[in-house]
Amino acid sequence: MAPVKSRAIVLRSYKLGETSKLVVCYTRDYGKVRLVAKGGRKGGGRFGAALEPLMVSRVVFYLKEGRGLSLLSEAGIEREFPSMRRDVVRMAYGSAVVELIDRLIHERESDSGLFDNVERSLAEMDQADEEQLDDVLWRFELSLAAALGYSPELSRCVQCGSADGRVAGFSSRLGGLVCARCAASGPGTALTTVSVAELLRLIAADVRSGSASGVGVRLTRAERDVVTRTLHEFLEEQGGQRLRIKSMDFLAQIRRLESGGTETGQDND
Repeated sequence: MAPVKSRAIVLRSYKLGETSKLVVCYTRDYGKVRLVAKGGRKGGGRFGAALEPLMVSRVVFYLKEGRGLSLLSEAGIEREFPSMRRDVVRMAYGSAVVELIDRLIHERESDSGLFDNVERSLAEMDQADEEQLDDVLWRFELSLAAALGYSPELSRCVQCGSADGRVAGFSSRLGGLVCARCAASGPGTALTTVSVAELLRLIAADVRSGSASGVGVRLTRAERDVVTRTLHEFLEEQGGQRLRIKSMDFLAQIRRLESGGTETGQDND
């Protein structure tokens, strides 16, 4: 079996035996793969920090046919995000990106464009002002939805087709914005302000154009929380699974503390 090579973003890892680890990577050429790194837990081992989460590395491995464990041969760091590793908030945003990939992308489904988007989003989070981190995450979530084939309907009411602009809600089940009449009659519809609807449209336009022009809509903290919750619930509904994104739970806890809420315990397992 000949080895293959690819750029890879480390999603997570597990202990395997006394000295090895199992590393889940999202690769540019082969999609999500599970790699056995023999001796990967030894301090100063041959893989070094290349197998740490949120690293972009060049990996060489023996790709096993079908969905199984492949043996890692080499790994070297190609790109780091130093600001993210020093800042717990930035790291939480970056971790949300890789957790979403891990939850929603099946093994061996390669998409070089999506890989590039993950890397670009992590790079933006590493450098952006803190108040722009939400925007980067939202843009990534909508681009991920597009890559998976279920972009939300944001130009008109997803239920009746009305395009009069009087938006009142967002239906994760139906997959888009709904007008006031449909929002009143449709169960499971989250209330949405005009500002939130306009922001979603602008982010979607950025995704389509491949730009990062900035959304240009000023929202309250409560409205920003609505956007975050709306996109998360949309990905859950359209992806057909409950998404427990621990880093997003952590960010929500930070927001509660900032607003004077009561601190709650954090699940660290």
